[in-house]
Amino acid sequence: MPHIELLTKIRDLQIKSRNDFFNKGLFPSFRRNTLLGLTRCDDNIFFSLSVVYLLHSLMDKFTEEEKNIFQEIEKELLPNLPYYTNNPDRNSFNFWQKDKNKHFPNGRLLNRFGKFKLPDDIDTTSLAQMVAGTEYQEALKTKKVLPDHANLHRYRILNGHKQLDRYKAYSTWFGENMPIEFDVCVLSNYLLWVNHFGFELNKNDQDCIGLLCETVENALYFKSGFKSAPEYPKTEVILYHLARTASNTPFLHKVKPKLTEDIQTVYLKTWHPFGQMLLQSSLLKLGVKRDTKTRIFSKYVEDYWWFTAGLLSVYSNPLIQRIASNSLFHFRFVCPAFNYALILENQILNKAF
Repeated sequence: MPHIELLTKIRDLQIKSRNDFFNKGLFPSFRRNTLLGLTRCDDNIFFSLSVVYLLHSLMDKFTEEEKNIFQEIEKELLPNLPYYTNNPDRNSFNFWQKDKNKHFPNGRLLNRFGKFKLPDDIDTTSLAQMVAGTEYQEALKTKKVLPDHANLHRYRILNGHKQLDRYKAYSTWFGENMPIEFDVCVLSNYLLWVNHFGFELNKNDQDCIGLLCETVENALYFKSGFKSAPEYPKTEVILYHLARTASNTPFLHKVKPKLTEDIQTVYLKTWHPFGQMLLQSSLLKLGVKRDTKTRIFSKYVEDYWWFTAGLLSVYSNPLIQRIASNSLFHFRFVCPAFNYALILENQILNKAF
């Protein structure tokens, strides 16, 4: 499919006028639990930001017509950001809208309970600030409060890989009473943000880098994707995030050879065509060409989920942790526009190699 056709598909999926489920400028996404037979429209800002961030990274490969389409997309999205801003003093953003009962939107039960409302998170915040073109001094406000949400500042991480619990790395969440959670994909996106703004590295940043390097050196994502990235437990998605950070920042330079080797290993074993496409993109980012079978990847855009919301992920009780990764307790999030953007990226990477 030509690049312009893919980009046009993405633009056509963007909401043109507000409806019962989505604001103008958002890209529709859905959360699903197939075991419970549930599918709900979900107006999170994260996927829409991810689409624009990914397309922006491809801008130098776009034609003038394609650049104009992207700029239209970006212009339509940005007015939505204030709906997701919770704390202007630290310029942080939430996955869902900040108003009451906006969490788990269009649900029938979980949005009635404040217990299930998520605090602001580093993942959404870093993407929002990069996409919005936040000024350095405003982003620095966020940077200065992050140490309050690091492991061993007030709390110690009780989940995940035990060998990593010494790192004073950042938790996914800004919440004061939220348990510490390490997610290597979240930290990868965070380091893209650090690199984007050119921040001086502090001890916590060094520990974030150390945690990611040790994860790669010991291939911990092969031992447990869920423990490595509770929000992004798919191995190919974890490797994609690590490859993107390794190829765009200097922070993971020492583990690039090992990371490349691991991606090549899992590439040969991955059965899902869309997952294999992601791994090929990851290798291309790292400078390795691997041919993949010609497939119509677009047939997977409605079903390939990128991340998950685990209802039990943050709990440290050993009994709960044993069942926390079970699909019954997860909502899988799908965004067709983002999946189209991943296909477009793969095509451009292949053409440029």
